[in-house]
Amino acid sequence: MDGNPDDIQLISQLDRTKTDAWEELRAVAKGMTAKDRDVKWTGGGLQTDGTYSLSYPAYSERVSKTIGLLYTVGAVTPLYSWMDRGLPDYSSDSDLSVADAIRAATFVVRSERFCDGTIADAVQKGLLDAILDTLIKWYDKE
Repeated sequence: MDGNPDDIQLISQLDRTKTDAWEELRAVAKGMTAKDRDVKWTGGGLQTDGTYSLSYPAYSERVSKTIGLLYTVGAVTPLYSWMDRGLPDYSSDSDLSVADAIRAATFVVRSERFCDGTIADAVQKGLLDAILDTLIKWYDKE
């Protein structure tokens, strides 16, 4: 596989049998507040021992929980070569397809390991909400 699976392959990675995780994902998405979306950066600068530390985002419990649940339901998948393919086009005034929601979830979550703040950017731009909305609508239809 070349890291560019088709839509059907990506969607087939979603695990409908994880009912509890889907319901928890719905509850977390529904309860997301402005405070959850206001990501603060912490750390950074000269430390008392003379070393320097990089700052990093401190995500709310709700955002952190969301990331774990995206893995659990299969929305973060090794099938999508996020480093090669990047983030799918997204505009806050357009809907994501289910496959693009999976691509976006994979890109955002995996990118965070290499670039602190990728999740923060997705939260602040509404991309995380769009991912959750699309996936939950898919789950409800299926």
